[in-house]
Amino acid sequence: MQLHHLSMTAIGPYAGTEVIDFATVGRAGLFLLEGPTGAGKSTIIDAITFGLYGKVAQASADVERIHSHHADPRTVPVVVLVFETQSGLYRVQRTPRFERPKSRGAGTTVQQPTIKLWRLQTPDDLVGGELLSTNIGDCDDEITRAVGLTRDQFVQTVILPQGEFATFLRAKSEDKGKLLEKVFGTAFFRRVQDEIVEVGRAASARRQSAVDEIRLAVHALAVSAGLEAERRDVLEALSRTAPETLTGELAQVVDELTTRERHAGKASREAIETHKQMADMVSDARLRMQRRERLLQLQQQEHDLGKQAVRFAELAAEVDRAKQAQPVAGAVRTLAQSEGHLRAAERELRRARDLVEAGLRDRGPAALRESAAQAREVVGSLAGALALEAGLGARGAELVRLRAHRDDVVRSAAAVTAELEALPATIAAHDEALTESRRVAALRGGRAEEGERARARLDAALAHETAAARVPVVEASVTDALSSVASAETSLAGLRLARIDGIAGELGLSLVGGEPCPVCGSAEHPSPARPTDDAVTPEQIEAEETRVMALRQRATQAAESLGALRSEVRELAARSDGLDVETARDRAEVAARELAASVQAQADTESGARRLAELRDRVDALTAQAGLLGADLARTEQAVTDLAARLAEETAAVDAARDGHESVTARRDALVLAAARVDALIDALGRRDAAAAAVAEDTAARDADLAQFGFADVEQWMAADRGSEWIRARTEEIAAFERACTQVRAGLTGPELADVQLDALFDDIEQLEALAAAAKKEMEAATNEHGSLRDQVTRTKRRVSDLRDALERNAAVIAETADAVRVGQLVAGNGDNQLNLDLAKYVLIRRFTEVLSAANTELGRFSGGRYSLEHTDAKKGNAKSGLGVRVHDMHTNQVRDVGTLSGGETFYVSLSLALALAEVVRAESGGVDLGTLFVDEGFGTLDPDVLDDVMHTLEGLREGGRTVGIVSHVSELKSRVADRIEVLVKPDRTSTLRITA
Repeated sequence: MQLHHLSMTAIGPYAGTEVIDFATVGRAGLFLLEGPTGAGKSTIIDAITFGLYGKVAQASADVERIHSHHADPRTVPVVVLVFETQSGLYRVQRTPRFERPKSRGAGTTVQQPTIKLWRLQTPDDLVGGELLSTNIGDCDDEITRAVGLTRDQFVQTVILPQGEFATFLRAKSEDKGKLLEKVFGTAFFRRVQDEIVEVGRAASARRQSAVDEIRLAVHALAVSAGLEAERRDVLEALSRTAPETLTGELAQVVDELTTRERHAGKASREAIETHKQMADMVSDARLRMQRRERLLQLQQQEHDLGKQAVRFAELAAEVDRAKQAQPVAGAVRTLAQSEGHLRAAERELRRARDLVEAGLRDRGPAALRESAAQAREVVGSLAGALALEAGLGARGAELVRLRAHRDDVVRSAAAVTAELEALPATIAAHDEALTESRRVAALRGGRAEEGERARARLDAALAHETAAARVPVVEASVTDALSSVASAETSLAGLRLARIDGIAGELGLSLVGGEPCPVCGSAEHPSPARPTDDAVTPEQIEAEETRVMALRQRATQAAESLGALRSEVRELAARSDGLDVETARDRAEVAARELAASVQAQADTESGARRLAELRDRVDALTAQAGLLGADLARTEQAVTDLAARLAEETAAVDAARDGHESVTARRDALVLAAARVDALIDALGRRDAAAAAVAEDTAARDADLAQFGFADVEQWMAADRGSEWIRARTEEIAAFERACTQVRAGLTGPELADVQLDALFDDIEQLEALAAAAKKEMEAATNEHGSLRDQVTRTKRRVSDLRDALERNAAVIAETADAVRVGQLVAGNGDNQLNLDLAKYVLIRRFTEVLSAANTELGRFSGGRYSLEHTDAKKGNAKSGLGVRVHDMHTNQVRDVGTLSGGETFYVSLSLALALAEVVRAESGGVDLGTLFVDEGFGTLDPDVLDDVMHTLEGLREGGRTVGIVSHVSELKSRVADRIEVLVKPDRTSTLRITA
């Protein structure tokens, strides 16, 4: 992956917008990112990581810390990053979650994170491109796919941040495997391994299925044959251990079942014959009993039917009379309907007469028609008055509207006049305030300088107070140090005197008989001195001298510190102009308030000038508006006068047309209603006359039908009339009676009852039925047993065939899957695989070994040949062999864990590993392109010689086309690296960038 462009707005300590062109600053392959501690160097790395993954580089840090607290709260924090991978060229724009002031009211509102991702054609395209997505999830997936690394893997290989520099070096074997698989693109081997393992599992599953099939076949055979559990277990054991002996066992089982089936068949046939004989005896006895009961039943039915013969004869005569009355029913119903219509017409006529005027109720149709015509003529004459009345409301409303508009114009004119009169005083006040704001704003430069001086004096006063408080403590420590030196010197002098006093004893020990004394020269030593128990040794003298020298050195250092502290106190007193902290703080606050007043005055000057121009424009606008309002008022007054006169004239005409009614419309409606009621009375008279004529005609027709069908009057006809349903029901009842009589007579005279004797004796039916039921049970039991055994023999023979087929298939499956099972176990790290190492891990170990070999080349130079990295596949517990790393210390010839390295050693060992990882990937031209590497801190832990080797290695990376950014505040690196991104801290504690390339 290659970085091209980074833009940050309101990010970390950067309150404004900062831009980095990596194509320029990284052209030499090596650049330095330097600045004071906490100034914002690591923020740049956090911005890169945030742009790609929505998180900062340090896993323990909160992503919301990326929002700058120095920027305006309304400024949106945003990171724009242009980067290139093997998948193409991209631009990503991302904002974090942050709080901003509400647009209305007090308080803040939370802005959720956003993202936009474009695909570009050129790295310089910072505004165009193809928009891929604005969904966070989709963009994160696309970036991870394009880069080829997750965030954790990214910071372990591309960006090595503070606190996580050695994460990859000390990572677990599983975590190294996931990262290396991504970096080297060895997922192919993982897929091959998974496929082979899956084939092996499928083969093992086939074997298990074949074994399960045999077990199920044995179980099915045992169930079919009804074998006991013990014998079934024996068959299952034989199927696993000696399948060739199963044939004899299976044949014996079939023979036993066949013999039982043959005996059961004979018993079933005998039981069937016995049951047939008993059933025939019961059937004969039951038939004779049923014929006797049938004869008695028919005789009783004949007696009952004879009792009903007279009633049914009378009913037949009544049905005939009802049929004769049916043709007259139509004329009777027609007359009844005509009479009903006549009564309804008379009721309607009475209602119509009640609705018209009393003088018209008894008049004939001709007079009524003349009255209706006169009313309609009056309605036609009211058309003009109706039109005037309809428009009165609208014209009245218009008059009200015009008068209201006139009042509004009068009020508006008064308001404009009042505002015009007040504006000159307001303009004069704003002009005076603007002059004062300009005067105060002109003092801003001097007040800003005074504010800087006041803040510097306050800082110096605070530092002076702190330093002065330290003076007594340092003086006490100097006094104590000098006192310790004096005490130690006194002790040393005493030891030296004691040493001199004890030298005679030492000389006495060195004397040898016959040799001269080194003091007096005598060869005889009659009484040599001997050292005492508390004699002082040279070692004690030397140790005390060493202690005195150390105390003197500490006292000298303390005295120098005291002198430096007193000099610092004097310098700080001079810088603070002799002011104490409170006075300096008061003067700083006064200077800050004055500067704030000047800043505010400058803003007020701009707004005051705008406001003054607005007021003068307002005078012109109000003057024009006053002229327009005067013209509008004159036009409105004239319109009100004209409309009031017209409304009075039209109102008088409408009042005359109303003629005492509420309105002209009401008078017209009353006339129309009266004419309609007269028309209704004329129609009611005609309908009443027509109904009366119909009643007379229908009465004559009814009387003719009564005489024709033999009825003297209506009462006689009503006595005979029964209705069609009654006639049909009674006719069916008579027919049913006649059919019952015919059936009884036929049964009594039929041949089947001719020989029945009512006084004959019969067998005991219940006893015969009990014997037949017992025989049936015996037959069913024997038949069921025979059928069950027959089915059991058939099923058993089929199960024997199935079991033999299962044995053959099992043998074939074992032969077919032998290679697949063995290879699957080896690839998965099981079976004969003694290292317990799967295929994918084996490939990664081979690649990792190449990485370690490349890393050892640089590590040997960094460590002066002391350290080298070794791969270990040692297992921990039940874990599989993996990607472990150990350090070989050539000085002690010991192999130890990487956790025992010091801080500086860990730095250059991790750096060697990261550079080697990038070099191996690039050399193989596969996997993830690690074209950019950031190293965040760690150089301060290196001694000068190791630093020279590290820098020489990093400078050599430009030949391979890679770019390395060094993040450090080590001053020595400035002279070594020409291209730099410098983080500068401004007086307001915010940061900005200066790029040197």
